[in-house]
Amino acid sequence: MIKEDQLIEIGVITKVHGLRGEMNVNISNPVFDEVSRCPYIVCCIDGIFVPFYIESYRWKGNASILLMLDGINDVVKAGQFCGLTIYFDRKCFTRKEEEAYDAEAEEEQGLIGYMVSDVTAGPLGPITDINDQTANVLFIIDHNGTELLVPAADELIDSIDDDNRTIIMNLPVGLVNLDEAESEE
Repeated sequence: MIKEDQLIEIGVITKVHGLRGEMNVNISNPVFDEVSRCPYIVCCIDGIFVPFYIESYRWKGNASILLMLDGINDVVKAGQFCGLTIYFDRKCFTRKEEEAYDAEAEEEQGLIGYMVSDVTAGPLGPITDINDQTANVLFIIDHNGTELLVPAADELIDSIDDDNRTIIMNLPVGLVNLDEAESEE
């Protein structure tokens, strides 16, 4: 029996593509590039994690794929997968790859609670969550009671002080307060 703690979330099936059972998957985890080591994906169906062998896939942009699964060859069958999260089984990866994945995930989540400041705008607020469901990872910051989405790009981060749990960023003008950016035009 497959258990949730042995799985790595890799994306969500969003819709059916075409008539042959191909499905559009939004990829949320770059571990999908290791697909050659894992010949199957896992979905939770009625509370049970079920493996499905990958027949084929092809990239559609940077953050989505078109996926075909063995035995799923029409719109009706494929439609039953829409909205399901897909996973890889950790058993498909070497110990070193698994440890690297876990370390990266822990590092990202370890930034929750850090105070973020911009070199120009000053204090922005604490990181309340990290959105890694898109191609660009985003810090979700509580900015005076408003949710602020800020790219967590290395080139925007000036420094991280783990002792004081602070991050200094150099954000593009207008990213923090779009009303000010519009009035400057």
